Amino acid sequence: APTGHTVPVREVRLAAGAGFVVIICGEIMTMPGLPKAPSSEKIFLNEEGQIEGLF
Repeated sequence: APTGHTVPVREVRLAAGAGFVVIICGEIMTMPGLPKAPSSEKIFLNEEGQIEGLF
């Protein structure tokens, strides 16, 4: 086995629902999660029947 190497652990996260312990090393970036409220909650029809709140 190789020796003399170090792994820079920056952060440890618990993904309890998935049953994982996630180790974040060095400059690795993770994907963002989903927001608490979905964007669809801001979409509605105005008085003229036009869709608002898409973007």
